[in-house]
Amino acid sequence: MYQESLFTEQETRLLPPRSIWKLRQRGVFLGTSGYSYEDWIGPFYRYGTKKPQMLEYYQHFFPATELNYTYYSMPRPSTLFQIRNKAPNMMFSVKAHQSITHERRTLQQNWLDFADAMMVLSDADQLACVLFQFPYSFKCTNDNFGYLDELLEYFNTFRIVLELRHASWHHDTTYSYSRKRGITLCSVDAPRLPGLTSNVMYPGKDLAYVRLHGRNAQNWFDGDNITRYDYRYTPEEIADIVRKIVSLIEASHHVYLFANNHPRAQAVETVTQIAQALDHHPALAAL
Repeated sequence: MYQESLFTEQETRLLPPRSIWKLRQRGVFLGTSGYSYEDWIGPFYRYGTKKPQMLEYYQHFFPATELNYTYYSMPRPSTLFQIRNKAPNMMFSVKAHQSITHERRTLQQNWLDFADAMMVLSDADQLACVLFQFPYSFKCTNDNFGYLDELLEYFNTFRIVLELRHASWHHDTTYSYSRKRGITLCSVDAPRLPGLTSNVMYPGKDLAYVRLHGRNAQNWFDGDNITRYDYRYTPEEIADIVRKIVSLIEASHHVYLFANNHPRAQAVETVTQIAQALDHHPALAAL
Protein backbone atom coordinates (compact mmCIF):
# COMPACT_ATOMS: atom_id res chain seq x y z
CA MET A 1 0.00 0.00 0.00
CA TYR A 2 2.64 2.52 1.00
CA GLN A 3 5.58 3.11 -1.33
CA GLU A 4 8.74 5.15 -1.12
CA SER A 5 8.17 8.81 -1.88
CA LEU A 6 9.41 9.91 -5.29
CA PHE A 7 9.98 13.42 -4.02
CA THR A 8 12.78 15.02 -2.07
CA GLU A 9 10.79 15.26 1.15
CA GLN A 10 10.88 12.12 3.25
CA GLU A 11 7.19 11.79 4.09
CA THR A 12 5.31 8.58 3.33
CA ARG A 13 2.52 9.02 0.81
CA LEU A 14 -0.16 6.97 -0.85
CA LEU A 15 0.90 6.40 -4.43
CA PRO A 16 -1.90 4.64 -6.32
CA PRO A 17 -0.68 2.09 -8.88
CA ARG A 18 -0.61 2.59 -12.64
CA SER A 19 -3.01 -0.34 -12.93
CA ILE A 20 -5.81 2.15 -12.24
CA TRP A 21 -5.22 3.70 -15.66
CA LYS A 22 -4.73 0.27 -17.23
CA LEU A 23 -8.19 -0.75 -16.01
CA ARG A 24 -9.64 2.15 -17.97
CA GLN A 25 -8.75 0.27 -21.15
CA ARG A 26 -11.21 -2.39 -19.98
CA GLY A 27 -13.93 0.17 -19.37
CA VAL A 28 -13.34 0.32 -15.61
CA PHE A 29 -12.96 3.83 -14.19
CA LEU A 30 -11.80 4.08 -10.57
CA GLY A 31 -11.63 7.29 -8.59
CA THR A 32 -12.76 9.12 -5.49
CA SER A 33 -15.79 11.20 -4.59
CA GLY A 34 -14.18 14.59 -4.69
CA TYR A 35 -10.47 15.31 -4.61
CA SER A 36 -10.10 18.72 -2.96
CA TYR A 37 -9.61 17.80 0.71
CA GLU A 38 -7.12 19.57 2.93
CA ASP A 39 -6.61 16.48 5.12
CA TRP A 40 -5.26 14.65 2.03
CA ILE A 41 -2.18 16.84 2.18
CA GLY A 42 0.49 14.54 3.54
CA PRO A 43 -1.22 11.17 3.03
CA PHE A 44 -1.72 11.83 -0.71
CA TYR A 45 -0.87 15.35 -1.80
CA ARG A 46 2.59 16.79 -1.30
CA TYR A 47 3.01 19.18 1.61
CA GLY A 48 2.52 22.71 0.40
CA THR A 49 -0.04 21.72 -2.25
CA LYS A 50 -2.72 24.37 -2.68
CA LYS A 51 -6.31 23.52 -3.60
CA PRO A 52 -6.00 24.88 -7.17
CA GLN A 53 -3.09 22.45 -7.71
CA MET A 54 -4.84 19.32 -6.44
CA LEU A 55 -6.59 18.26 -9.65
CA GLU A 56 -3.37 18.47 -11.66
CA TYR A 57 -1.74 16.06 -9.19
CA TYR A 58 -4.80 13.82 -8.87
CA GLN A 59 -5.06 13.28 -12.64
CA HIS A 60 -1.72 11.48 -12.74
CA PHE A 61 -3.24 8.62 -10.75
CA PHE A 62 -6.99 8.54 -11.48
CA PRO A 63 -8.92 8.58 -14.77
CA ALA A 64 -12.15 9.85 -13.17
CA THR A 65 -13.62 11.70 -10.23
CA GLU A 66 -16.95 12.82 -8.86
CA LEU A 67 -17.44 16.57 -8.71
CA ASN A 68 -19.28 17.10 -5.44
CA TYR A 69 -18.99 20.86 -5.04
CA THR A 70 -21.78 21.13 -7.62
CA TYR A 71 -24.22 19.87 -4.98
CA TYR A 72 -23.49 22.80 -2.67
CA SER A 73 -22.95 25.52 -5.26
CA MET A 74 -24.57 25.83 -8.68
CA PRO A 75 -21.72 25.12 -11.13
CA ARG A 76 -20.63 27.90 -13.43
CA PRO A 77 -19.49 27.13 -16.97
CA SER A 78 -16.29 29.13 -16.43
CA THR A 79 -15.32 26.91 -13.47
CA LEU A 80 -15.96 23.73 -15.43
CA PHE A 81 -13.87 25.10 -18.30
CA GLN A 82 -10.97 25.49 -15.88
CA ILE A 83 -11.49 21.98 -14.49
CA ARG A 84 -11.60 20.26 -17.87
CA ASN A 85 -8.57 22.20 -19.10
CA LYS A 86 -6.52 21.11 -16.07
CA ALA A 87 -7.40 17.46 -16.66
CA PRO A 88 -8.19 16.98 -20.37
CA ASN A 89 -7.89 13.17 -20.23
CA MET A 90 -10.17 12.63 -17.25
CA MET A 91 -13.85 11.76 -17.02
CA PHE A 92 -16.13 13.55 -14.59
CA SER A 93 -19.30 12.47 -12.85
CA VAL A 94 -21.18 15.53 -11.64
CA LYS A 95 -23.43 15.51 -8.60
CA ALA A 96 -26.67 17.41 -9.15
CA HIS A 97 -27.32 20.60 -7.20
CA GLN A 98 -29.24 20.23 -3.95
CA SER A 99 -32.12 22.34 -5.26
CA ILE A 100 -32.86 19.49 -7.68
CA THR A 101 -32.55 16.46 -5.38
CA HIS A 102 -33.16 17.67 -1.85
CA GLU A 103 -35.28 20.79 -2.09
CA ARG A 104 -37.03 19.39 -5.18
CA ARG A 105 -38.36 22.68 -6.38
CA THR A 106 -39.16 22.59 -10.06
CA LEU A 107 -37.48 25.92 -10.68
CA GLN A 108 -36.77 25.83 -14.37
CA GLN A 109 -34.02 28.46 -14.05
CA ASN A 110 -32.06 26.20 -11.67
CA TRP A 111 -32.50 23.23 -13.97
CA LEU A 112 -31.51 25.30 -16.98
CA ASP A 113 -28.40 26.71 -15.27
CA PHE A 114 -27.25 23.24 -14.23
CA ALA A 115 -27.87 21.70 -17.66
CA ASP A 116 -26.05 24.55 -19.41
CA ALA A 117 -23.01 24.05 -17.18
CA MET A 118 -22.97 20.32 -17.94
CA MET A 119 -22.58 21.09 -21.63
CA VAL A 120 -19.04 22.32 -20.96
CA LEU A 121 -17.98 18.77 -20.04
CA SER A 122 -20.37 17.03 -22.40
CA ASP A 123 -19.09 18.93 -25.44
CA ALA A 124 -15.55 17.77 -24.59
CA ASP A 125 -16.69 14.13 -24.11
CA GLN A 126 -15.59 14.34 -20.47
CA LEU A 127 -19.00 14.01 -18.82
CA ALA A 128 -19.36 10.44 -17.60
CA CYS A 129 -22.83 11.06 -16.18
CA VAL A 130 -24.92 13.25 -13.92
CA LEU A 131 -25.47 11.77 -10.46
CA PHE A 132 -28.80 12.55 -8.81
CA GLN A 133 -28.35 11.54 -5.18
CA PHE A 134 -31.68 11.62 -3.39
CA PRO A 135 -31.85 11.67 0.41
CA TYR A 136 -33.13 8.95 2.73
CA SER A 137 -36.37 10.93 3.09
CA PHE A 138 -37.13 10.51 -0.64
CA LYS A 139 -39.30 7.39 -0.55
CA CYS A 140 -40.95 5.38 -3.28
CA THR A 141 -44.32 7.07 -3.87
CA ASN A 142 -46.39 7.91 -6.93
CA ASP A 143 -45.63 11.60 -6.45
CA ASN A 144 -41.90 10.92 -6.35
CA PHE A 145 -42.09 8.75 -9.45
CA GLY A 146 -43.83 11.72 -11.08
CA TYR A 147 -40.98 13.99 -10.03
CA LEU A 148 -38.46 11.55 -11.51
CA ASP A 149 -40.44 11.49 -14.76
CA GLU A 150 -40.18 15.26 -15.06
CA LEU A 151 -36.52 15.28 -14.08
CA LEU A 152 -35.44 12.54 -16.45
CA GLU A 153 -37.31 14.08 -19.33
CA TYR A 154 -35.58 17.42 -18.81
CA PHE A 155 -32.05 15.98 -18.51
CA ASN A 156 -32.46 13.22 -21.09
CA THR A 157 -29.49 14.39 -23.17
CA PHE A 158 -27.09 13.20 -20.44
CA ARG A 159 -26.32 9.78 -19.01
CA ILE A 160 -28.10 9.70 -15.67
CA VAL A 161 -27.41 7.80 -12.46
CA LEU A 162 -29.96 7.74 -9.64
CA GLU A 163 -28.87 7.09 -6.07
CA LEU A 164 -32.05 6.20 -4.19
CA ARG A 165 -31.08 5.65 -0.58
CA HIS A 166 -34.39 4.55 0.93
CA ALA A 167 -35.09 0.82 0.85
CA SER A 168 -38.65 1.36 -0.42
CA TRP A 169 -37.18 1.73 -3.92
CA HIS A 170 -35.63 -1.74 -3.82
CA HIS A 171 -38.15 -3.73 -5.88
CA ASP A 172 -38.91 -4.86 -9.44
CA THR A 173 -40.97 -1.77 -10.30
CA THR A 174 -37.94 0.46 -9.84
CA TYR A 175 -35.72 -1.87 -11.85
CA SER A 176 -38.22 -1.98 -14.72
CA TYR A 177 -38.54 1.80 -14.55
CA SER A 178 -34.78 2.28 -14.85
CA ARG A 179 -34.53 -0.07 -17.82
CA LYS A 180 -37.45 1.61 -19.58
CA ARG A 181 -35.92 5.04 -19.00
CA GLY A 182 -32.43 3.93 -19.96
CA ILE A 183 -30.86 5.15 -16.73
CA THR A 184 -28.51 3.59 -14.20
CA LEU A 185 -29.32 2.82 -10.58
CA CYS A 186 -26.37 3.51 -8.31
CA SER A 187 -24.90 0.50 -6.52
CA VAL A 188 -24.17 1.58 -2.96
CA ASP A 189 -21.95 0.17 -0.25
CA ALA A 190 -23.07 1.66 3.06
CA PRO A 191 -23.88 0.52 6.60
CA ARG A 192 -26.34 -2.35 6.89
CA LEU A 193 -29.09 -0.34 8.58
CA PRO A 194 -32.89 -0.71 8.40
CA GLY A 195 -34.33 1.42 5.64
CA LEU A 196 -31.16 1.75 3.54
CA THR A 197 -30.64 0.18 0.11
CA SER A 198 -27.06 -0.68 1.02
CA ASN A 199 -25.09 -3.55 -0.49
CA VAL A 200 -27.26 -3.82 -3.62
CA MET A 201 -25.38 -4.13 -6.92
CA TYR A 202 -27.21 -2.95 -10.04
CA PRO A 203 -25.67 -4.03 -13.35
CA GLY A 204 -26.36 -1.82 -16.33
CA LYS A 205 -25.92 -2.80 -19.96
CA ASP A 206 -24.01 0.35 -20.84
CA LEU A 207 -23.07 1.76 -17.44
CA ALA A 208 -22.76 0.39 -13.91
CA TYR A 209 -22.01 2.87 -11.14
CA VAL A 210 -20.72 2.12 -7.63
CA ARG A 211 -20.30 4.44 -4.64
CA LEU A 212 -18.44 3.23 -1.55
CA HIS A 213 -19.60 5.25 1.44
CA GLY A 214 -18.01 3.11 4.14
CA ARG A 215 -19.89 1.20 6.81
CA ASN A 216 -19.87 3.62 9.72
CA ALA A 217 -23.26 2.67 11.17
CA GLN A 218 -22.78 4.66 14.37
CA ASN A 219 -22.48 8.01 12.59
CA TRP A 220 -24.59 7.41 9.50
CA PHE A 221 -27.76 9.17 10.60
CA ASP A 222 -26.34 11.43 13.30
CA GLY A 223 -22.94 12.31 11.81
CA ASP A 224 -21.92 15.16 9.55
CA ASN A 225 -20.35 15.20 6.09
CA ILE A 226 -17.05 14.04 7.58
CA THR A 227 -17.85 11.64 10.40
CA ARG A 228 -20.51 9.79 8.39
CA TYR A 229 -17.90 8.67 5.85
CA ASP A 230 -15.00 8.10 8.24
CA TYR A 231 -14.33 4.42 7.63
CA ARG A 232 -11.45 2.12 6.66
CA TYR A 233 -12.50 -1.07 4.87
CA THR A 234 -11.07 -4.35 6.13
CA PRO A 235 -9.26 -6.71 3.73
CA GLU A 236 -12.25 -9.07 3.91
CA GLU A 237 -14.64 -6.26 2.97
CA ILE A 238 -12.41 -5.21 0.08
CA ALA A 239 -12.38 -8.79 -1.20
CA ASP A 240 -16.19 -8.88 -1.04
CA ILE A 241 -16.45 -5.59 -2.95
CA VAL A 242 -14.00 -6.82 -5.61
CA ARG A 243 -16.12 -9.94 -6.23
CA LYS A 244 -19.15 -7.74 -6.84
CA ILE A 245 -17.24 -5.38 -9.12
CA VAL A 246 -16.07 -8.29 -11.25
CA SER A 247 -19.69 -9.34 -11.75
CA LEU A 248 -20.56 -5.80 -12.84
CA ILE A 249 -17.63 -5.71 -15.25
CA GLU A 250 -18.82 -8.95 -16.84
CA ALA A 251 -22.35 -7.52 -17.28
CA SER A 252 -21.68 -3.90 -18.26
CA HIS A 253 -19.72 -2.08 -20.95
CA HIS A 254 -18.48 0.56 -18.51
CA VAL A 255 -18.09 0.51 -14.73
CA TYR A 256 -17.46 3.61 -12.66
CA LEU A 257 -16.48 3.20 -9.02
CA PHE A 258 -15.90 6.05 -6.58
CA ALA A 259 -14.83 5.75 -2.96
CA ASN A 260 -16.47 8.30 -0.67
CA ASN A 261 -14.78 7.34 2.63
CA HIS A 262 -12.73 10.50 2.22
CA PRO A 263 -11.46 11.45 5.73
CA ARG A 264 -7.64 11.24 5.89
CA ALA A 265 -7.46 10.01 2.28
CA GLN A 266 -8.97 6.63 3.17
CA ALA A 267 -10.76 6.77 -0.20
CA VAL A 268 -7.40 6.78 -2.00
CA GLU A 269 -6.34 3.76 0.03
CA THR A 270 -9.60 1.95 -0.77
CA VAL A 271 -9.33 2.53 -4.52
CA THR A 272 -5.67 1.48 -4.48
CA GLN A 273 -6.53 -1.82 -2.80
CA ILE A 274 -9.37 -2.48 -5.24
CA ALA A 275 -7.19 -1.68 -8.26
CA GLN A 276 -4.45 -4.02 -7.11
CA ALA A 277 -6.96 -6.82 -6.56
CA LEU A 278 -8.62 -6.30 -9.94
CA ASP A 279 -5.28 -6.15 -11.74
CA HIS A 280 -4.49 -9.67 -10.56
CA HIS A 281 -8.00 -11.12 -10.78
CA PRO A 282 -8.14 -14.19 -13.05
CA ALA A 283 -11.63 -13.35 -14.34
CA LEU A 284 -10.41 -10.09 -15.84
CA ALA A 285 -7.46 -11.68 -17.60
CA ALA A 286 -9.91 -13.36 -19.97
CA LEU A 287 -11.76 -10.13 -20.82
